[in-house]
Amino acid sequence: MQKVYLQKIIQHGTECYIGKMDPRSLVRVAAKVGMSTTQDAQRPLNEKRVKSIATYVGDERGILPNTLTLATKDTSFEVKNAENGFYYIEFPETDSEFKKYEEKIDVMDGQHRLYSFLDGICLLHDDIKYEIGFTLYIIPTLNERRKIFISCNEKQEKVSPNLLQWFKEKLNMLNDEDKNFYDIVNSLGQEYPLKGHIIMSAEKIKNGVKANQVMAALKQAKIQDLTVMGNPLTSDQKVKVICMYLTAWENVASFSFSSSSKKEAGTAITMAGLKYMILLLPCIWDRAIQLQHSFDQQFIEETLKKFISTLAIERDEFFTCEENKMCFRDRTAVDLFASESIKKIKGLGNESFNPLKNL
Repeated sequence: MQKVYLQKIIQHGTECYIGKMDPRSLVRVAAKVGMSTTQDAQRPLNEKRVKSIATYVGDERGILPNTLTLATKDTSFEVKNAENGFYYIEFPETDSEFKKYEEKIDVMDGQHRLYSFLDGICLLHDDIKYEIGFTLYIIPTLNERRKIFISCNEKQEKVSPNLLQWFKEKLNMLNDEDKNFYDIVNSLGQEYPLKGHIIMSAEKIKNGVKANQVMAALKQAKIQDLTVMGNPLTSDQKVKVICMYLTAWENVASFSFSSSSKKEAGTAITMAGLKYMILLLPCIWDRAIQLQHSFDQQFIEETLKKFISTLAIERDEFFTCEENKMCFRDRTAVDLFASESIKKIKGLGNESFNPLKNL
């Protein structure tokens, strides 16, 4: 047996111990849990997530700074006094010792991290030193288990995807594609008409839209595929085109991204409305090329006016009328409405042309 040294922590009379050790050894004494199996006080173990962490740790040389929260099931692990205010438990080293201590530890938080070190899943080489921190509770009572559960689940605020993306950009962790889109969205947030309307991190903006969602809309619209004479647009050109296009929407539908209230603008200033507009942009861009017309403010506004007239809706009611509200209720509805609108735009000017008249 080996000694694993610990330090004691006391919180409102509840004792626990913190320590560190190789997770490849620690997982051998943890309770066995089947993938996707329902547990009493834990989410089912997600095999895909476990393998993803294993890949991150093994192939990508990832680190896991957050500690595990563990609890002993019985008296097998006895905490003993050491010198200088430290404590220790005796931990198995040999296969026969591990056999004796099988399933003596419950994983109360961090199960996906720990089980990524299981044999057959872990990708770390045996000769690589790798340790993980843990907090250990000794045979916690039901009341203590409840407190631990609440602390690990209800009291921890999850980092929003938008803020996480902002952190990744600051740490230079975005891939090339995401970095390109992030820079475009960041520029859009500094130019009219979206200036002061895009939430880049966690700032409070009334009726603001989140940067990661704007990026997703631009990707879905395939903005990266816009070309001029066979050459892709630069990031600066894309920003200019998007700003001019959205300004045209403001003029045609009589709203302002930055100053209109939700009552005045309806869904236009929501992410659903912005996504819808972005999805239509490539279609109008292609129309300008087909007609060999400059993609300018006048052309965009005239195209939007013609399109909206086919719907028998007043332009300034496009995003506020009851008929269109259901079209922006969720992601699927927005995608469907955009698809139908694109078909109408592609058919503008062809309503009276019959290609079969001479047949």
